[in-house]
This record gives sequence, structure tokens and C-alpha cells, in this order.
Amino acid sequence: MGIVKPVSDYFEKQGYTLRYEIRIGFCRADIVAFKNDTVVGVELKICDWKKAIIQAKNYQLGCDYIFLAFPHSKISNVLYKTEQIFREEGLGLLAVDEKNFDVKKIIEAKQSSKKMGSVSLDYINRRMFSVSRYKFL
Repeated sequence: MGIVKPVSDYFEKQGYTLRYEIRIGFCRADIVAFKNDTVVGVELKICDWKKAIIQAKNYQLGCDYIFLAFPHSKISNVLYKTEQIFREEGLGLLAVDEKNFDVKKIIEAKQSSKKMGSVSLDYINRRMFSVSRYKFL
């Protein structure tokens, strides 16, 4: 099944509206969750925590909070190598149980102090649902 659906369900149960593969800076966030005026960026990884941290730091420019999600079986390795980085950078960490698909918050995200703009749900909706001028799109 992967970890996309469990993480999506986790945020939807909290009342967030979700969009997927949203460009923020030079990267695309796997999930961007919107609730009231709060924007949460989420990067999902099976491995490659180094790339995930680089992407997450980029998302801090346009989101209020950032979480990285990994399968539960990878969390101890990720924490061993990166816990200090997560805490210093204010990044949150989610663990997805591969058996029952529960999502557990391991590290709480801090509000981004690097935010330079904001990802807008209204803007994303206008772009997603606009009619193409090309008949084949």
C-alpha cells in the first residue's frame, strides 16, 4: 500500500484539505495540507533521509510546518542519524506502521521561521481545475 494513504488519512482526520505533488521552490512536496491559515508540507520517504531533509528545508520557505514521514521500520535508523538535525531545523517526524498503517508523531514540527511566502490552496485549486486551452489536455 505504501505510506501515502496512511499519512493522507492522518491529516484528513484532523480536518485538513490535502493536495499532492505541489511545487515549493525547487522541489515538489508529496503532500501539502491546509487548515484555516495553516499550511503543512509533508515529504514521504522509504529511505534517503538526506534528500528528505534537503527537500523539507526548502518547504520551510512556503509552509508553516514541515513533517517527514518514514516507514516505522526505518525510524530508529533515521532518528539515530538525524534527531539533532530535526530538532534544530524544527522538522517533524512521522512513523508509518507497515502492518496496520497507523501513523505516529515521533517529533513535533516547529513553526517555520524561514517562511518567505505561503502556498495558497485557492491558487492551487484555480490552477488544478482551470480549463486548458488545448483540447487534448
